Amino acid sequence: MQATITRMCLCQDEQKKKMATSMKAKYDKYWDNVDNMNYLLHVAVVLDPRNKLRYVNYCIEMIYGKNSEKGKEISGKVKQTLEDLFNHYKSKAEKTNVQNTQDGVFIDKSSSVGEMDVDLELEFDKHDDEGQDTKSEVEIYLADGREKRDQTSDLLGWWKSNSVKFLILSKVAKHVLAMPISTIASESAFSTGGRVIDKYRSSLNTDTAKALICVQDWIRSSSVDLELGCNMSSKDIDELNEKMAEMLLKGKNSSDDGPQKV
Repeated sequence: MQATITRMCLCQDEQKKKMATSMKAKYDKYWDNVDNMNYLLHVAVVLDPRNKLRYVNYCIEMIYGKNSEKGKEISGKVKQTLEDLFNHYKSKAEKTNVQNTQDGVFIDKSSSVGEMDVDLELEFDKHDDEGQDTKSEVEIYLADGREKRDQTSDLLGWWKSNSVKFLILSKVAKHVLAMPISTIASESAFSTGGRVIDKYRSSLNTDTAKALICVQDWIRSSSVDLELGCNMSSKDIDELNEKMAEMLLKGKNSSDDGPQKV
């Protein structure tokens, strides 16, 4: 997006150039300020095994130039955000493991008093790990080679199959990559509900509200070339929905045994 807008700013067409300049000002407001950037979006790209941090650095160089101070700062913040996420998940996992270990020790003491089993191999592994400068999962993941694009399409599936190697980082990837990139779908659903259930029709039961929303969606998005759908505007469809709601409401009230609502 940034590369396209930049090219349009250099266009010979004055109208396109003016429009691109306005777009770039809006773009820079959210993406050119280092302090206002949402680095979680960059982290999602890094957690793609086909891209990793190398792809992010490549894009940053294309935007800000090679070895630029701003590019280095952004790249450092992206890596730091990923490491902070990893450390947060790691601390949570360690607390859970400590709690489980304490519960297990309590059960063993109550069941077999005076017995002590020593796992020499496990103790040696702990001793040997303490004496080495072990790398974190983030460092190992970033140092490994990238996956082929034509061989890896299911990212969550890749992290699931590599969860043994990246025990903590796979949990981070599972939560980050599962986030919807846009809120349009949920906002559209709430907007549709607000048009159906307003302050004048707030007593509709759930079945009636579902029927109205479904019928409205079917009429607007139907791919069948119906004469009704072709000749009706969105305003006419809204009026039809309102009439249907009144009909359903009258039918509900007429079938009730209790006092009618005025």
